[in-house]
Amino acid sequence: MKNLVATIPKIALKGIRFDFPTNKGPLPVLESIDLSANEGEFISLIGPSGCGKSTLLNVIAGLQDPTSGYISFDGQPAPRRLGRVAYMPQKDLLMPWRTVLDNTILGLEIQGVSRQVARDRALALFDLFGLRSFENAYPATLSGGMRQRAAFLRTVLTDREVMLLDEPFGALDALTRSSMQEWLIHLWDSLRKTILFITHDVDEAVLLSDRVYVLTARPARIKLVQEIDLPRPREYGMVTSDRFVRLKKLLLSAIREEARRATEDDGFGAWGL
Repeated sequence: MKNLVATIPKIALKGIRFDFPTNKGPLPVLESIDLSANEGEFISLIGPSGCGKSTLLNVIAGLQDPTSGYISFDGQPAPRRLGRVAYMPQKDLLMPWRTVLDNTILGLEIQGVSRQVARDRALALFDLFGLRSFENAYPATLSGGMRQRAAFLRTVLTDREVMLLDEPFGALDALTRSSMQEWLIHLWDSLRKTILFITHDVDEAVLLSDRVYVLTARPARIKLVQEIDLPRPREYGMVTSDRFVRLKKLLLSAIREEARRATEDDGFGAWGL
């Protein structure tokens, strides 16, 4: 029985379809999406801009309901999903009038945790997140990387087993981004949360992930599911290894084919669905 339980995905999607309503009629965004993530896995989603990656995370989080299909958590149907996952959007959304510490505890406060207890929980993780001595700083004084760490700590403090990360490093410069990738690798090794991660950076997807899903141009379907068999623990130097390069070429080939199709879209691609 123990082995059977271990095979039940932490989260599973089956036949997910989502149509976006427009004044021209329903616009198909997601079509027949099958996806799963086991407990403690790091899963990345890549695909052409506007193909529906962010919409897929919104559906998983319960911010939007699928037109059809089935979502389960731990093998159980999950028609109501709001609050069951931690969600970090593309922008850090730190409140400029709150200190770093008070920004990180916002989710806990919304959950009804007292401010003192919430602060104690956050401060216990400030060293792990590289934020020690910045507790009383304001967001405007932080670098992009520091802001993302603060936003990520806020996400972690919600204490959900599944985390949805929508291009958290997309706005960072290349050097800061590579540093943040290594930081996330070590952090994930410590936390072992189940993570679904959107990125446009194929190197990032290969470096971080256990498995990568390549989405087609809209309406998004699963074009390729690629296991990433690189050994763990991982470090940035792997990006030049033969195995890494082979995986990168395979994924790039798949996504470039879909990017060509995306340029022939019907004008809705700019909406970033």
